[in-house]
Amino acid sequence: MLVLMRTLTVLGFALLIGCAGGGGGASPEEARKFLDNAETRLLAASTEASRAQWVASNFITQDTEALSAQATERLINLGVQLAKDAVKFDKSDLPADQRRKMNLLKVGLTLAAPADPKESQEVTRLAAAMEGHYGKAKACREKAPAGQEPCLDVVAVGRLMAQSRNEAELREVWTAWHNSSRPIKKDYARFVELANKGAKELGFADSGAMWRSKYDMPPDAFAKELDRLWEQVRPLYESLHAYARKKLREKYG
Repeated sequence: MLVLMRTLTVLGFALLIGCAGGGGGASPEEARKFLDNAETRLLAASTEASRAQWVASNFITQDTEALSAQATERLINLGVQLAKDAVKFDKSDLPADQRRKMNLLKVGLTLAAPADPKESQEVTRLAAAMEGHYGKAKACREKAPAGQEPCLDVVAVGRLMAQSRNEAELREVWTAWHNSSRPIKKDYARFVELANKGAKELGFADSGAMWRSKYDMPPDAFAKELDRLWEQVRPLYESLHAYARKKLREKYG
């Protein structure tokens, strides 16, 4: 879940992009102005969103979640707007660095909110709420050992999983932690639905295709390349997995 929520640091790449303007056959100078203008806008928006997300992560309340959602929504909407504006330069003869920046703009979004204002607000609100839930989540045990709290946060869970060698305790905490996400199952499904809708509005099959388009090759080609690389490391992975499984069986039976 944390990995998912961190995807909301939208457009976190160094090659920043610009505001509305430009058109078919626009000159490199027009493209430069387009790109330069956006650097200021995106830097301001991303800084605001990052600050709001930090506060919401460290002081988890409904108010901080709302502020984070609003700042993130503004950043996402700006990114979507600029991605659409960059299409206007597709037929322009640009230097390689400008062309790459334009391409990065179109594939740089991690989350593409739908164009509908209500749905855009909803998807960012869901994201902020789910991150807040993660921060507040606890793994609660029926009977904690003497001197320990019955409910553990994510840091305490990680510490226990690293240090304990009690199989029953590990199983109970692992199960309790995963069960803590059940209340947001419907929210997550709706989040995925809205995120996919936003990606489709930008011309992608879904959010996954949008993410896979970031690697200087078509999404399907990237998936095939990943499969090829996986087959190379698969024998080693399976050997390591078998070794770990053997050692765990020796330890726990």
